[in-house]
Amino acid sequence: MSAKKPADKRQNRSTKDLGVLPQIALDPAAIPPAPSHLTDRWVKSWEIFWRSPFAQVVQPAQMPALERLFSMYDERERMDIYLREEPMISGSQGQKILNPMYRQRTSVDAEIRQLEDRFGLHPKAGLTLGIVYGEAARSLEELNARIANAAFAEAEAEADPRYIEAGNDSAEEATLLVADQ
Repeated sequence: MSAKKPADKRQNRSTKDLGVLPQIALDPAAIPPAPSHLTDRWVKSWEIFWRSPFAQVVQPAQMPALERLFSMYDERERMDIYLREEPMISGSQGQKILNPMYRQRTSVDAEIRQLEDRFGLHPKAGLTLGIVYGEAARSLEELNARIANAAFAEAEAEADPRYIEAGNDSAEEATLLVADQ
């Protein structure tokens, strides 16, 4: 899926961006309870998510998918612990083989990535959903300040006696000018 075009370049101008997600203080009592089977680490991550701007775009119908995402985070962590303990197992003939759980972990990773994309949990996915991040939503004043600083730096370079304009002198003449100074 490709990222959305900037609003002023779209043919269908009725497609709206979500815009910059403001940080809105959330009442701790309004945070939905984390699924009961999550470890403490993922319960804390659940609470952090609900205090973040991303929680503002979650609709009630999306709650099962969000719970599944956090369940998969927890499951993947448990798989990692198990795979560190037993990376190799005995095959049917007694030979050592790579633990088949590695394949299962790969499919869990793929599902996690898809769910993260749907919730806009990394910058590219957020831009695809129309979420404008702080860096992407720079103010006009900041851009004007950058342009002014660039013009100032260029003026400084022209005032430098060591500055030689390209095109006015040949390379040999430029070398002589530098040698004379």
